[in-house]
Amino acid sequence: MALTKYKLGDLITLSEEKNSENKYGIDDVKGASIRKIFIETKANMSGVSLTPYLVVKPDYFAYVPVTSRNGNKITIAHNETNNTYIVSSSYIVFYVSSTEILDSDFLFMYFNRPEFDRYSRYHSWGSAREVFSWNEMCAIEINLPSIDIQRKYVAVFKALLANNNGTEDIAEICPILIKGAIEEGGK
Repeated sequence: MALTKYKLGDLITLSEEKNSENKYGIDDVKGASIRKIFIETKANMSGVSLTPYLVVKPDYFAYVPVTSRNGNKITIAHNETNNTYIVSSSYIVFYVSSTEILDSDFLFMYFNRPEFDRYSRYHSWGSAREVFSWNEMCAIEINLPSIDIQRKYVAVFKALLANNNGTEDIAEICPILIKGAIEEGGK
């Protein structure tokens, strides 16, 4: 299985679309957690204007560039729903623009790896307030298999998540499924 190296910035695009027409309301406001999921906002939204909030469409990502006080994790989430959310303008919102090269679910699997958290913390800059900037995100070099192989990995991963029999079953079945995906991709 051949891998091709890319700069992540060549495959993703920043989205700066704001809720300027107040199309989205208080029920659409989300935050992200270090568990890498969207959560209901914990902010007091009384009297807050939602027009500067950034729009997070389905299949978009949002992350908080400030990495200080996050328990060595980066706060990032992938909108895997059919709903559009809005997030604070302190977030960075982006999407996979080269969908023929990179599967967004595969990218999210990459972001969920502990190695990515370590990478983003190491490449955060600042003194009292460390930041993992958009430029640093774009500078990531990522080795990718073909889009078909990525989708097979995603299908295996989602099937394993749907299996609620515990990690012993996952550890037992995972090598078999991954081996099959690699062999199938080589044909």
